[in-house]
Amino acid sequence: MDGHTPPLPQVTAAHAAPDVSGRQRQIALFAALFLIVWGVLLTPFANSPWLAVPGYMTAFGAAMFVTNILLAALLFNRGVAERSAATIQLGSAYFFVAIVFVPLMAVFPGAFVPGSIIGETVSAVWIWNFWHTGFALLILRYALEVHRALPGRRAKPVRECMVLVLVVVVIAGIATVGLPWLPALFANGKTFFEGPMRLIAWAVLGLNVAALYAVFRIPDKTSEQVWLAVGMIAACLDVWLTFHGSNRFSLGWYLSKMGSLLTSMVVLMSLFVDLTSLYRRVWQANAMLAQLASRDGLTGLANRRSFDERLDSEWRRAQRLQQPLALLMLDVDHFKLYNDTYGHLGGDDCLRRVSAAIGQHAARPGDLAARYGGEEFAVILPNTDITGAANLATRIRESVAALGLIHPQSSLQRVTISVGVAVIVPAQDQRPAALVAWADQALYQAKHLGRDRVHLAAEPAKTAKEPLVTAPSPVAVGLSA
Repeated sequence: MDGHTPPLPQVTAAHAAPDVSGRQRQIALFAALFLIVWGVLLTPFANSPWLAVPGYMTAFGAAMFVTNILLAALLFNRGVAERSAATIQLGSAYFFVAIVFVPLMAVFPGAFVPGSIIGETVSAVWIWNFWHTGFALLILRYALEVHRALPGRRAKPVRECMVLVLVVVVIAGIATVGLPWLPALFANGKTFFEGPMRLIAWAVLGLNVAALYAVFRIPDKTSEQVWLAVGMIAACLDVWLTFHGSNRFSLGWYLSKMGSLLTSMVVLMSLFVDLTSLYRRVWQANAMLAQLASRDGLTGLANRRSFDERLDSEWRRAQRLQQPLALLMLDVDHFKLYNDTYGHLGGDDCLRRVSAAIGQHAARPGDLAARYGGEEFAVILPNTDITGAANLATRIRESVAALGLIHPQSSLQRVTISVGVAVIVPAQDQRPAALVAWADQALYQAKHLGRDRVHLAAEPAKTAKEPLVTAPSPVAVGLSA
């Protein structure tokens, strides 16, 4: 470990929308081409009559309401979080679609009752016109807002919703109470958009094509904008097939409903993909933060806080399972003199290289090598007896010696370490600090006996009252270099 702090993944409002991958663009292009080819091939058959499916309009209306209200909620929340007026305006477009289905389902014959709850049969066609006209205008407004990109502009979701609810109430009134003042849309009692009324369908289609073009012109599209373009193709297809399948329950009529649902679904799915990507990035950032919080910035080993937490958890596990728990306390010999000779930068480099030699030996999943403080290190070894702990301590000491770091102020002329080893099967009346005290006392004995050695501490006699104070001196079982 070189001690450098790795960069954290940035998760900010500016980065909330992940970049659009080439693969995602390819999928969107394929979907757009499929919709266009599908619409062209089916146009000649659009007016072919199909059976009236009971409950179809009820299921379709419920799906449209739920999908669009969910999409609007996601976009409103995202717009508020990012302080983006454009995103809130896009949410308004889908909120409008959701609430316009309330009067549309009320006037559509057979949706909830055999006839219409309000209005007449033709009312559904007028609301359909208002729906597609209003949605196209709201998408045009969104695209204009994106192109302007004025800083500091904010849109208020509550105000947007209140205005749109009022608009839908007016639309419902025009399509029901205001029918006597509207031109007749039906020909032969059932066919709509015939004769002069075809101009209405062409006008609605023209608005949707204009909205598609405005979205297509947005530079550097986000994921939701790429799929919004696909959705607008579906919206144009919806109008086109309805225009050509000018009877209810015709093939074009059924397929146009699929286009309506697809208009919202593709954008909703893109938001879910973005959310998944964002959650992944947040999780990675949190994992990185957790790692940084538990690591020593200089050496890359676990820090003192992480050491204390791990020792406590391993102590309780050893108590519960009645297994031995070993602790190594290690100290760089004459480190102050080394620091005085080579300066702080040289001393830091020495600690990094020593810590790397220590860390490579704490290889088991449960082992933990930590910087205890200054030039002192510690290694926790769960379920390790005195022989295993002594052997590992010896290998660490030899690895540090093999670094060959010159230390002119040391009697051995190189950097060495002293190691104190303590092993215990914890009793219920003991605390983890006792193990630290015994290992530290063994380290003191190793330094007192000449340094560059491993010294083993014998387990003290257990007392229930003061286990931290009454620990006798460890048995002097030094392993010399």
